Amino acid sequence: MASLIKDQAVGIQDIDDIYPPNGTPLPLSVDVDQLHLWNEYHRKYWNSAERMSPTPLARLLADSLSRSQRVLELGCGSGSDAVFLQKQGHAVTATDFSEFAIHENTRFQEVSGVHFSVQDLRASLAFPDGAFDTVYARLSLHYFSDTVTREIFREIHRVLRPAGKILFTCRSTDDPLYGEGDDLGPDLFLSQGQIRHFFSEEYTRHVLSAEGRFTVDSLTLCDELIYNHRASVVQCSAHRSQGLST
Repeated sequence: MASLIKDQAVGIQDIDDIYPPNGTPLPLSVDVDQLHLWNEYHRKYWNSAERMSPTPLARLLADSLSRSQRVLELGCGSGSDAVFLQKQGHAVTATDFSEFAIHENTRFQEVSGVHFSVQDLRASLAFPDGAFDTVYARLSLHYFSDTVTREIFREIHRVLRPAGKILFTCRSTDDPLYGEGDDLGPDLFLSQGQIRHFFSEEYTRHVLSAEGRFTVDSLTLCDELIYNHRASVVQCSAHRSQGLST
């Protein structure tokens, strides 16, 4: 896999040539492999104990929300956080890149009340402007180049109401996996078939404040266990500024 990427990247200066700035994925094998990777990953861990209960981040979000909020989750995985937030009285829409994850979650959609749908974050979010009060993304925004990451935050800004909130975590540049694999660009690596973009605190502030889109409310560097392995993450809460809407 790594040699394939290297062959495709000859003469390429930025991973944006693989993931173009308009967010439309090119029909290259790297895209197919990433989708296959996540489908298999969710199959493997679907019934693991870690996935059966809401995460501390979801509980933190629930404690901060007023009643009956419209919540969009990006990268819902097993859906445990989405179902938890729905049970707290919120209207939750949960999306994921993995068709397997969404298929399994949708089987219980009537019971949970959560609306599940497939969403590739490299494409425009399939929701109207101002559709949500809060966007929630745990460990789902750190798989893209800088250019695509900025497009994702533009889309998040678009679908949030004025002053709407975003709460997210991304692997940090202090993470034990930082630097593993092939170097694809600044803080961007391909390791064992998975692309990871590690966020620094400085980068997180910079990408959020671009064009006045978001105001950071809190930003911390913390450790957490991800499938029984220690990880370092940037945890950020921000709100939509009154700037550009597109």
